[in-house]
Amino acid sequence: MRYLLAILSFLLALSVFSCEPKDEIFTSDPSAVLEFSGDTVLFDTVFVSRGSVTKRLKVYNRNKRAVRISEIALAGAGASAYQLTVNGVQSPLVNNVELRGGDSLYVLVKANINPSDDKLPFLVADSILFRTNGNAQHVKLVAYGQNAYFHRKESINTLTWKNDKPHVLLDTVLVQEGATLTIEKGTHIYGSNRSVLLVNGQLLVEGTPEERVVFSGYRREPEYLTAPGQWEGIRILTKSGSNNIRYADIKNTQYGLRIGNPGKAGTLVEGCAIQYAFLDGIVAFTSDVKIVNTLIHNCGQYGFGGLGGGNYEIIYSTIVSYKNPLLRETPLLAIADFIPGTEIKDKPTSFRLVNSIIFSDGFSADNEVLITPFAAAVNVSNNILRTQVYKDQLKDNGNKLNVAPKFKAPDKSDFKLDTLSPANGGAKVLSTVLSDIKGEVRSTTAPDIGAFERTKD
Repeated sequence: MRYLLAILSFLLALSVFSCEPKDEIFTSDPSAVLEFSGDTVLFDTVFVSRGSVTKRLKVYNRNKRAVRISEIALAGAGASAYQLTVNGVQSPLVNNVELRGGDSLYVLVKANINPSDDKLPFLVADSILFRTNGNAQHVKLVAYGQNAYFHRKESINTLTWKNDKPHVLLDTVLVQEGATLTIEKGTHIYGSNRSVLLVNGQLLVEGTPEERVVFSGYRREPEYLTAPGQWEGIRILTKSGSNNIRYADIKNTQYGLRIGNPGKAGTLVEGCAIQYAFLDGIVAFTSDVKIVNTLIHNCGQYGFGGLGGGNYEIIYSTIVSYKNPLLRETPLLAIADFIPGTEIKDKPTSFRLVNSIIFSDGFSADNEVLITPFAAAVNVSNNILRTQVYKDQLKDNGNKLNVAPKFKAPDKSDFKLDTLSPANGGAKVLSTVLSDIKGEVRSTTAPDIGAFERTKD
């Protein structure tokens, strides 16, 4: 009987061992290497002292049996500019990580770069070391760092933002009444979530065609380059006046420009590109605004809205929506003597639209122009417009209605004119506007409609 019990115990143990899944049996084979989702974890520009977003590296065990990763470590150890998090543990060194056969895990990586005196972007590199069964494998870490000026909850007097380093808006920045903020040509301003530039004084943006000022979202990854709503935008307040915004790119906002300064000297927007706004490109309330040589495209509501009366001029500009992922339910251009949803109505309104393109793709937006009352339109001439409502009122004065402008590559946000565009040579000569959004000289005899000049004398 004793021998029978021993045999039964042996058979039971053998049965248990034979039933253990292969993917839970650890292998010590040196050939059992790991695979990774990439050989490099790359961080785009990291603004120094702010840290980066967290990137994920996926580690695969393609083997049938489990492996024990004896070490996951930063080569730079505690002095590294990077942080690792493995299985919830944040440390430059993690030991004995078990990974079943056919399974995977995430290694979370974050870059934190210390300030320096460098004004130009610089490279910060390191690597992650993985040791498994005596094998060493590496994944490179690369980040481009850059020092910056950081602005958080500031109320500023007269000053100049220089172009030697980027400016990062972390929260609200207010230009006080009576003060002037001057932004030098070539300056880059990055807005983080919920940041906004409020102007109750004067804003002077001094970009040039060669050295544009750029306002954009804080995130630098490629998938965020055209993403709207990353920061609030620029808001012109009631006490502000005599604002000049020249040759600036304003993008990734809730709204590009929101202007509400009744009775104050106007705002000039010249040579600008306003794009990828979640709401409006430019919206003004009972204000005076002049737009020249400006491109506004792919916004979620109005490209330009002048509401509650005011004086508005749009000259040599292109306001369009092509392949827009936002579900826009408003016209590209709206001029009205009232403000929807308020008691403000019947305000004096004046509107001039010359040498401009207001157009969209698709078949669902036949009316991209709203002017009410229509008597406010003191001068609408030499434009390309998409409209059914005003096709009788606007059919003369050099206007071309419901004719596709034929841009060079609108699917790629390239709104320069194609060789067969009806905009070629269709504008009237304006002695006050001699060049286009890129600084190209306009024809003195037959200039082109829109922000971009193609015709040469």
